Amino acid sequence: MELLSFPDMLSLVTACMNREEHLRQTLPGWLKLPHLTEILVVDWSNNRPLLDLCSVDTRVRVVRVEDETKWVLSYAYNIGLRHATGPNIIKCDADCMPSAEVAAAVPGRGHFFAGFWKSGAAVGKPSVNGQCVFSKSQFDAVNGYSELIRTYGRDDEDFYDRMIAAGFERREISVDRLDFIDHSQEARVSNQFSAAAVPSVAERIARDPLYNEMRNFFVARQLPWHRLRPQAGYTTVDTGERWTVLRRIKSDEIAIPTEVAQAARLYALRYIVAQLTKSPQAAVARLDERACLAVIGPRITTGKP
Repeated sequence: MELLSFPDMLSLVTACMNREEHLRQTLPGWLKLPHLTEILVVDWSNNRPLLDLCSVDTRVRVVRVEDETKWVLSYAYNIGLRHATGPNIIKCDADCMPSAEVAAAVPGRGHFFAGFWKSGAAVGKPSVNGQCVFSKSQFDAVNGYSELIRTYGRDDEDFYDRMIAAGFERREISVDRLDFIDHSQEARVSNQFSAAAVPSVAERIARDPLYNEMRNFFVARQLPWHRLRPQAGYTTVDTGERWTVLRRIKSDEIAIPTEVAQAARLYALRYIVAQLTKSPQAAVARLDERACLAVIGPRITTGKP
C-alpha cells in the first residue's frame, strides 16, 4: 500500500445496528488516528440510541435513523457518507481498528484503497474487504453503494467494481494494518433476519453468506447502480449541535422487479447446489427451485456435506 502525505481533512465513517459494544471499544482508538477531523457514526436504529457518543469528543457526530427493523449496509453508509464533511474518507466497520498508516493513505485522482478478501481469508480476517479509503468525489462519481443490495454480501465489492469501471485503480490495504474484534458470522448477519428459535430451511438458506452473495451479484448485474438512480430520501425528526435524527421515506424505496428477484434466488440456489455437489454450472443450469431445495434442504437440516 503506497503511503503519501497525511490528508488535511479526513472523515472516518462507520455504521452499526446493535453492535454498540464493538463501537465503544474501537472509538477510543479511532480518535488517536492522525489528522482525523471527524468521526461520523450512523446509528441504524440501535435499540439504545447512540447520541451520547457526541459527548466523547468534539470530532464525533451521530446520524441516527429511526424505525428500521433490519440492517442494510448500503442505506446506512450512503446516508453517513452524505453527511461526512471531509474530502477524504475512511469507511470503517464498527469492529475494525485500522492502523495509523491506513489514515495516511491518501486517495489520488486515479486510485483508492481497499482491503482484499483473499488476503484476509488467509490470516483469519474475513472482514478486511469492507474497509476502504476513498475521496468524497470518487464516492459521488459512482453514486455510492448500490441501494438495490439490501442483504449481506457483494455490497462492498460492487462498490469497488463500479469505482474501477469509473477509472479509479484499486490498491490494497495491507491486511496487517487492519485489526478486528472477534465475533461469529451469525453475529455479523444477526440484524438482517428474524430471531427464529429453530429457523426453517428457507430461513437458513436466506442467512447463508454464499446465497446472499450470489443473489446480490445477480441483482447488481441485472440492475446496475448508476448516478441516475436516486438514493433513499429521509425526513428530519430532530437535530442537535452534532447529531441528527432521521427517518427513511420507505414509500420511495426502489422496487426490485419480481422477475429479477425470482431469477436471482434461482441463480443463487443453483450456485450452492453446484458447490455442494461439486458439479459444473452447466450441469445445474436446468434445475428449478424445487430441485435445488431437494439437494440443499437435507444437507442444511443434517449439517452433513
